[in-house]
Amino acid sequence: MTTDLLLAVLLICLWTGLIALQLADVVLTASRLPQLSAFTTVKAALLEAEGTRVAPEQLEVWREQVRELDAREAARAVPPGRGATEQLWRATPWRLAPTLLTVAGVIAAAGSWPLVLLAVPLPIVTYVLALAAARGSVAAASARASLHEQQRAEIEELLDRVSRSARKRVAGLGDRVNRALQILREQQG
Repeated sequence: MTTDLLLAVLLICLWTGLIALQLADVVLTASRLPQLSAFTTVKAALLEAEGTRVAPEQLEVWREQVRELDAREAARAVPPGRGATEQLWRATPWRLAPTLLTVAGVIAAAGSWPLVLLAVPLPIVTYVLALAAARGSVAAASARASLHEQQRAEIEELLDRVSRSARKRVAGLGDRVNRALQILREQQG
């Protein structure tokens, strides 16, 4: 009888811990706001440069930064149309570990009928919590993608405005400036 009691206490502690960890995962995933993106730094630099003359090299540096950020975001993005169940099974299967542990616990407690009756709903509860965390993950990824899309459009507009004021080569301008400087030197000398 003491081994059954010890097994019951250990399983109850295990299941309580697993459910607490999964609840924490759900809360953290759902409360995760889209973080300030790296697009923000490029946008701030462009806003600061707006209205000033910018070298074409600097414009190319900003465009390269935007390309790198696009590539990084594309690698992190959850594919459109992926639902929570598919996200759970394909992208975050580690969230299923508590469900597997509770199933193993139910199998281990198969010899103790009262404990098995209490344990049967636990795999279902842990799967529902894992699915809720996956749903939160998909929602957070969608919010992050829309934020980046919006910032990307703003950056493109700013790049266009800043590039209009960038120094551009004008055919023959250097020759005209040199000639004007030569005339000034002749007048002063």
